[in-house]
Amino acid sequence: MPEQSPLELAEGDPFGPHNLPYGVFTTAGEPERRRLGVRVGGHVLDAGAAAHALGSPYAALLDRPSLNPLMAAGRTAWRDVRRALTAWVTVPAHRADIEPLLHPLDSVTLHLPYEVADYVDFYASEHHATNVGRIFRPDGAALTPNWKHLPIGYHGRAGTIVVSGTDVTRPSGQRKSPADPAPVFGPSGKLDIEAEVAFVVGTPSRQGSPVELASFRDHVFGLSLLND
Repeated sequence: MPEQSPLELAEGDPFGPHNLPYGVFTTAGEPERRRLGVRVGGHVLDAGAAAHALGSPYAALLDRPSLNPLMAAGRTAWRDVRRALTAWVTVPAHRADIEPLLHPLDSVTLHLPYEVADYVDFYASEHHATNVGRIFRPDGAALTPNWKHLPIGYHGRAGTIVVSGTDVTRPSGQRKSPADPAPVFGPSGKLDIEAEVAFVVGTPSRQGSPVELASFRDHVFGLSLLND
């Protein structure tokens, strides 16, 4: 029997044509060459090589070591590239060109897919805010009066965002247990890990010009999961 193509995915595969998440990867043979790819089932497609092989006008955006050029290209490019990627992995006529450009997921190393210029963490979960408010204000209202009317956001350190699997060094600071006579300095005893949704902004806005809610899709490139 002929070997099944990696493009023939089982029904319900979470990484089928309906969901081709972007990433940046390297291979064991070329560990210094970062490439833009998309996940297809249990494989990663070299998007830049595929664009060149099929004569895509967006090859210059896809044959890059980072998603930043594509992110900055705007909504029209995002839409056209997404349509092209879907066609490349579904149209039978493309199979001979695409299959050699697929790498098993367990054979590649993944990297942070874009350069993070800024990072704002929004306090947006009502359940979380309520639980924290009950701890901080046990005798008062869990939510402050303006919580549902004014988004609460604060800057994080963009340089601390790393790809999944990176070892985390415990931050050092002061701590004091009830039994300690005085505070001591050293690595944190515990870490708070919060699973969050990250909105990745692609197209920038002009300084001083607010972005209307209706323009959301013109600026937000996509979503990611973030462990804060």
